[in-house]
Amino acid sequence: MPISLEVPTEPGAVTFAVSPLVELGWAWHVLVGVDHHPDRAEWAAGVRALLPEGLAEELTAWAFTVRAVRATLLVDPTLVGSGGWEDRLDRVGRVPVGEFAAMMLRPLLRERGRPGDLSNPRVRAGITALARARGPATVRVVRLLLDDAETARESLVAVLSHCWSLFFQAEWEQAAPVLRREVLARSRLCAQSGPLLALRDLSPAVDVAPDGRIVIDKVQSKRLATARRGLVLVPTVFGDPHVYVADEPDRPVVVHYPFPAPSRAADRRSTWQRLSVLANPARLEVCRAIAVEPRSAREIARHWRFTEAAVTKHLSKLRAAGLVRTERAGHFVRYSLDTEAIEMLGGDLLEVLRR
Repeated sequence: MPISLEVPTEPGAVTFAVSPLVELGWAWHVLVGVDHHPDRAEWAAGVRALLPEGLAEELTAWAFTVRAVRATLLVDPTLVGSGGWEDRLDRVGRVPVGEFAAMMLRPLLRERGRPGDLSNPRVRAGITALARARGPATVRVVRLLLDDAETARESLVAVLSHCWSLFFQAEWEQAAPVLRREVLARSRLCAQSGPLLALRDLSPAVDVAPDGRIVIDKVQSKRLATARRGLVLVPTVFGDPHVYVADEPDRPVVVHYPFPAPSRAADRRSTWQRLSVLANPARLEVCRAIAVEPRSAREIARHWRFTEAAVTKHLSKLRAAGLVRTERAGHFVRYSLDTEAIEMLGGDLLEVLRR
């Protein structure tokens, strides 16, 4: 069930880019969802201590734009062009107001993976209903975007400006040189050796398939064509460990990947296999039998009233899933539960689901 991308072959169709606006979106994402960014907990607590009450409230009210599905404006670094922070904010102010509203409402506007039409009363009513489930602060922002998008834009620009001056300018000054070096190195490799080589080793969760597709190990089944659309790759420091894919009609496919690349990423197929193996109650009994001390299949069968053949079959499946260890004792094989693999399973499941 991964996401696979057909890599475009047209010259210049693969682009590596960074943007302080996109990276601020990820920092904002961490601030409102630090539970799945535990390595950033101390940083987030320090920033929250700096925030005036009004700004903290606005960050919460607009938080739906930086969660699992993100507002277009905070996804694609090519939308507002290059330049410094002020240049980008100025271009945000020049986006046609209807487009701005649709970009910011993207997390609530999509229906079955496709964008809705904001001019449709049914769509507007549906968005408002979804906002109510997120609380009154979100309802306020969503209604403002629907009824007075220009005022909503002024409010968002003010929030972004305050974040920049209070904490993010200093963060960007540290992150920007690292991210720009990554973009430059990948861009040169792409120009010299082609996009497939440049796309290797982005993340342990991203692979280049033998047929030339990019395969992203996520809990989604999707095949995306990038021909005549383009592909934009965005390294992110604050986005770690996420690999984020944005697919909008008539726009480039955008992929955010963590930088530096993590040394390990939970494997979706391995995680599913382990969960499937452990879903069998009899197999859990076998796990219990070897959780404290190593035992042979014969001993497990005798104590737990299984046949030896059944125990051997269960142990074989557990071993194939990487959940048991073996050791020889004369003519016997003794099995013990791989407690490290069991302990990692919960974290791996969370990582796969949140990737």
